[in-house]
Amino acid sequence: MLQDLDALSQRIRQVVQLARDLQSERAGLQARVRQLEQEYQALKDQQLREGEEFARMSERLARHDQEIQAVREESDQHRAALESEARDHRVRSDSLQRRLIQVESERDRLREAATGAQQQIELILERLPGAQA
Repeated sequence: MLQDLDALSQRIRQVVQLARDLQSERAGLQARVRQLEQEYQALKDQQLREGEEFARMSERLARHDQEIQAVREESDQHRAALESEARDHRVRSDSLQRRLIQVESERDRLREAATGAQQQIELILERLPGAQA
């Protein structure tokens, strides 16, 4: 019977030791769970911050795209206005060039007429009495 009590005592010590080991392991696991929960929360917070940053960057990108589009449209308008102005200047230049040719032609005719008239006047003056020969 003493042997049975010793065996039972031994068995109780083993159960107590096993219970202590389990409690220690449980405490370790609970500490690990708390640590993992903290890491999870930190990662969740980081994800939230990065999501907000992504949203801000997306908005900036959209604004920049709109600004670029507006600048392109304005540039297209300026280019169209400049091209129209260049066409107008070419038309005016062509018109002035034609007018210059006409004026030069008229000038040449008038010079020829003036030269002819001058020659006729000189001939008439030469024929007048008292003209110096």
